[in-house]
Parts: sequence; C-alpha cells; structure tokens
Amino acid sequence: MRLYHGTDSRNLASILKEGLRPNRIGIVYLSPHPTRRWGDVVLEVETGDLKLTAFDDCEDWEVLCWGRVPPESIGGRYEEGRG
Repeated sequence: MRLYHGTDSRNLASILKEGLRPNRIGIVYLSPHPTRRWGDVVLEVETGDLKLTAFDDCEDWEVLCWGRVPPESIGGRYEEGRG
C-alpha cells in the first residue's frame, strides 16, 4: 500500500539516510492523501509489512505506523507541498 508523509525539506537528508523515526509514543503519521500534509515536501511510503492502524476516531488523513519506517520504504519521488 502506498501512503504519504509530509515533512520539512530540511529533514530530507536525515530521512533518506535513517528513515522516518517515530514520535515519543512510537508512531509515524502517514496519510492516504498526498495533498493532506505538513511541511513543504511529501514523501511516498510503500508500507509493505509495516504495522499500520486507523481507528474509527482518526481523521480521514490519519494512518498510524507503529515504529520506524526504513529508508528503503521511502519512494524516490518528492513533491513540494503547501507549507
């Protein structure tokens, strides 16, 4: 499944090297909508075997990924967002 993650372009070098690191409670936020994002760049993420959750009370843009997203799961195409 392809999902998307918005970020600041200043984070790209680190993300491409280390992947997406989870927040303090162990979650990386992903979205099924490439236009729903934060930051000025959107990354395509191929989720493969990553553990994903979407609860009934989640917003329609919100898919929770439990744990780190490795750099090899992040696609090479980046789009500029709306900041």
